[in-house]
Amino acid sequence: MQLGNTDARDNNQQEAINLSFAKNKAFFVSSFAILCLWLLFCWRGLSSVVQIWYGNEIFNHGFFIVPGAIYLIYLKRNTLFAQPIKTTPLALIVIVPAVLLYIVGVVGDIQLFLHTATFTLLPAIIWLLVGTRAAKTILFPLVFMLFSIPVGEQLIPYLQEIAANGSVALLRLTGVPLFRSGLYIEIPQGRFLVAEACSGVSFFIASFVIGSLYAYLNLVSAKRRLAFVAISLIFPILANIVRVYGIILIAYWTDMEHAAGADHLIYGWFFFAFVIVCLLGIGELIRDSKAQPSDYQDAAVLKPTLSVVTVVSCSLVLVIGYFVYTNVEKHSAVDSSSMVDLSPFADNSCAPFIKFPVVDSPNYEMQVTLQGTQCNASAFIAFFDEVNGELASYQNRDFDPSYFSLETSRNIELDGHDVLMSEVVTPSGEQLFIFKWYVIDSEVYASKENVKINQVINKLLSKPYRGHIWLVATKQQDPGVNEKLRELVEFSKVKPD
Repeated sequence: MQLGNTDARDNNQQEAINLSFAKNKAFFVSSFAILCLWLLFCWRGLSSVVQIWYGNEIFNHGFFIVPGAIYLIYLKRNTLFAQPIKTTPLALIVIVPAVLLYIVGVVGDIQLFLHTATFTLLPAIIWLLVGTRAAKTILFPLVFMLFSIPVGEQLIPYLQEIAANGSVALLRLTGVPLFRSGLYIEIPQGRFLVAEACSGVSFFIASFVIGSLYAYLNLVSAKRRLAFVAISLIFPILANIVRVYGIILIAYWTDMEHAAGADHLIYGWFFFAFVIVCLLGIGELIRDSKAQPSDYQDAAVLKPTLSVVTVVSCSLVLVIGYFVYTNVEKHSAVDSSSMVDLSPFADNSCAPFIKFPVVDSPNYEMQVTLQGTQCNASAFIAFFDEVNGELASYQNRDFDPSYFSLETSRNIELDGHDVLMSEVVTPSGEQLFIFKWYVIDSEVYASKENVKINQVINKLLSKPYRGHIWLVATKQQDPGVNEKLRELVEFSKVKPD
């Protein structure tokens, strides 16, 4: 009997929704039109984010976030439709800054800005369409859409360091003899590198997404939800330390017969599955004993209220933003930068210096061994036109991570200019000091962030925004190398003919 009543209520609710669609075509047509404008406006961000989701296994989950959020909204449909649906201009306080952020992202080719703006605009537009009261009932699905943003790779160096520190501490605690040099851990049987793949960033991001979703679906208490989300952040970090420790320990016990080569990657996938199962098990232990509240609410026929001014304002913001960034791109200044010749600084009598940097798609690059440094220093330069390659890209590395490991990094002042100095080490313990700076329109910058900010400003003002990256590596620090470094910094500011 109870089942029959439930079916009848669901049928009545569905009839009410269908009737609402028939009576409020203007509202739904307007909603569809705004979502199409969002699709057009954010097409560049969407196309680039899909490439990242597909090409980077860390972010493969991005394909499922928005469909999953839509399904979560569907699960809350009864509660949602029981609320007054009314377009609200309040959402413009998020939409307008997001549009500006997207324009900056396009102008500066900053993908993080593009993707953040894209997946901030979507839930903000839904908020504008359904109103504040209705949006509160689907707050988590709207926020959940932000997991579509492919962010987290910046944590890799920190997670590598944490994994190395934790595993070394455990190895020493269990009496395993070792020598550590940067991210290299050497035991009598062989050498291990806590590489980017060993950072556990995939575990970390996936655990955060799954933990947040589990907390929403299965936990009622706000305190328990927050506690479980915190556990989902801490647990994968600790588990990855144990994983790295276990791999090295197995290699130590088996004289490198196991846990070497591809073995540790296979162990990693099994360990990841085990971590997720353990995480869900922890969730079951702290799960509320009382049942989840029913989503059903008796509701009158849905009567959305359409604010023409609000809808038109949102549409104009998107349309104007689209024309702004397309117009800026068409009228950007074109630099006539020619190749910088380093041959006056080259010592051709020296053996070739090791190619220490890794850069992605430069227009040209050049490396020479420096004169007056006893063959102990080398200069490298690369130019990027911001079309084929990006100057301030995280794909550009100061050193080859397969051969060097970072020990320290800091800014130093050199004749009034900030330069980034990094100290790296090889598996055998050899040190290399690397100095890096960027040059755009004769201005020297030390950080990627400053480069991006100034590229955006220059592009908006139709000034030159393409530039060079300069790197100098030395095996030892001495007055001769320091003097040559000063010469190169001053030389880098001179515009090519």
